[in-house]
Amino acid sequence: MKINKVLHYESILQVLDESGCPLYRYIKNFQTSLLQDQNVKNIHHLCNFHTWGLAASQRAALAAGLFLNPLAIQPDAVPTSACDICVLLQLEEDRSIREFIGCVRHRLVVQWMRSHAVLCMIHGTKLRKYASPIFASTIHTVVENYREHLIEELIHLRDEYQPETARWGALGHAAEFLVSQRGLHT
Repeated sequence: MKINKVLHYESILQVLDESGCPLYRYIKNFQTSLLQDQNVKNIHHLCNFHTWGLAASQRAALAAGLFLNPLAIQPDAVPTSACDICVLLQLEEDRSIREFIGCVRHRLVVQWMRSHAVLCMIHGTKLRKYASPIFASTIHTVVENYREHLIEELIHLRDEYQPETARWGALGHAAEFLVSQRGLHT
């Protein structure tokens, strides 16, 4: 995991101008801030991804302090709790989904829907669950349009020669669409 710059978003609306799924962008930034936060202290349970993420992105002394809590648990004990960072991510994702649904009539959301709306399958599904029937239909159309675009892009990639480096963009977009960004949904 590489260290990324943390952007201090106050609202999901602030990521609508960025490429890709805005919920993924928002949550990924939140995850980055958690992994790099020097004030995070109360960590007792970590998943594989977040253990390695802390090791890679925290200052060594802070990461050492964070790893002391999980190491204090009996070595033969089976973890009984979810990863503390995963729990915080889930809470923030739920909050941002509710915020997005609450802003469907906001001019920035309307403009985003008309211009370059992209949602990954996971966030499209979660949004549809909480949306009104009309907005759920719009979300379905956004997801379906992007899915069709990716199918065309992948067929082109499969059938026409391109240098290997040119292929990673399409493959990354397809992977992100299918499962969101690496490390967000396991």
